[in-house]
Amino acid sequence: MTGWLSAGNIVAVVTTALGIGASVGAVWYERRPRRRQIGYRVQMAIRVGGGSRGGRSQAIFGQFTNLPGSSDATLVLLRIENYGARSITEADYTNNGPHGLTVDVADLAVRSVVVIPEPDELHLLGHFADPDSIRYHDNLLHLPRVPLNPGQHYKLLILLAGGGAGGNLHVRGGIRDGGIVETESISVDDKPPRFSRPARLVMVMLTACVVALAAIILIPGDDDGRGRVGCVGGQLTLTGSTAFAPIVRAAAERYQRDCPGSTITSDARGSEAGLRELTASGDPRTDLIAFSDGRVQTGASPRLWGQAVALSVFALVVNNHLTVTNLASEQIRGLYTADPAGRIGDWARISPRDPVPVQALSRTGDSGTRQAFDALFLGGDTEPATSSPGGCLGDGVAGAMAAYCQLASSAEVAGRVAALPGAVGYVDLRAARHTPNVHPVSIDGHAPSIHDSGYRFTEIEYAYTDGKPAPGGLADAFLSYLITGPGRSNLVTDDDQPCYTPDNLPRCRG
Repeated sequence: MTGWLSAGNIVAVVTTALGIGASVGAVWYERRPRRRQIGYRVQMAIRVGGGSRGGRSQAIFGQFTNLPGSSDATLVLLRIENYGARSITEADYTNNGPHGLTVDVADLAVRSVVVIPEPDELHLLGHFADPDSIRYHDNLLHLPRVPLNPGQHYKLLILLAGGGAGGNLHVRGGIRDGGIVETESISVDDKPPRFSRPARLVMVMLTACVVALAAIILIPGDDDGRGRVGCVGGQLTLTGSTAFAPIVRAAAERYQRDCPGSTITSDARGSEAGLRELTASGDPRTDLIAFSDGRVQTGASPRLWGQAVALSVFALVVNNHLTVTNLASEQIRGLYTADPAGRIGDWARISPRDPVPVQALSRTGDSGTRQAFDALFLGGDTEPATSSPGGCLGDGVAGAMAAYCQLASSAEVAGRVAALPGAVGYVDLRAARHTPNVHPVSIDGHAPSIHDSGYRFTEIEYAYTDGKPAPGGLADAFLSYLITGPGRSNLVTDDDQPCYTPDNLPRCRG
């Protein structure tokens, strides 16, 4: 629990909470319950007289130029609405007398009023039927007690005299358990804002949250790396497949750079050897991950827990002295079978231009690459047996070169193929491309490629642990880093592809 309470994690949680709170607050603001409220706003205030007091200069034509009292007139459109969440009845107006609201136009004078309801709310005109329902004198206009449901409104077109533009208009009155509020209004000449004030506030807060979270991820934390999201310190050993070892080693080095305080050691000795080491101890090994070329056989050990990591390509390589560029599956079987009757001992049987004895180089029984090779090309046959790992079998002639050898790693196989003129071996495609004096050959007409589904010599790389990795441990953190995190980019090569992509996931499951 103490490890979780890091500064980065706390800031991340608080920032996330603020982001969620801003969104929830915006929704609440729009739908918040309100008291009884009468809202008013001036939607238009236009000076139509020729006076010069307040307002801007204008040209006037027609009856506005000669109507009595219009020389300093102003037209104001005033909206009165129920701005709250509760209905307002006649009894909810608390003013004394028959009137509910008073409009104060400051130093102007009210000359006439037109009541304008919405077309589907014409019944509101009934409250203005009495000649005394509206009274006005000097700068005051008294309005009747009009009941309004939430959202209902009516408008007043008011003719004022005095030369001003109606900018100081106010509405007064009393509402039970509520009040009167001036609401925002946009002039007919103004452009509406692109975003409302709540929307702008939410946008600013969410942007700040995103910047804060990005800073937590991108800015290095403290020296032991625990201040960074996803970093776990400690010690871990990576073992197993030698073919997949370069990829794993590169990802481990990258993890250690990103997460100081972690020590990850690579010790690849073959898939089977790594799996045996993982389960050899009576106590659970939480500090060890074994990578295997291919899935472990069902029932091999109930303690093993694995997950697919990548799809890898392997290749047959031959010495550059040979002109062979393609091998059929049956020819590959003949090069490696233990059956003397079917064994191909000279390259001349495949390529007349290459009358050279075959030296077949294989992997030891601990190799997952060998198991994949045997299952794919030998079927029920077996490779020749040797007395010990790394041992070689000759052809029975004194002084003759060995015809078959078992070697412990892909690097050894590639190196021996490069040194022996008639040698053939199988390695990961990465080693095949980067070893001098060897070249990969096509199989059944398909060149080695991760992108060619017709190329057969591929295998799924699995990561095995002693039981499911404990959340918060280094093994779990590194596997997440490798499979779905930044380390996954190390798997994207011409020779390997990560399993967790839309294209590769079906192949890894198959």
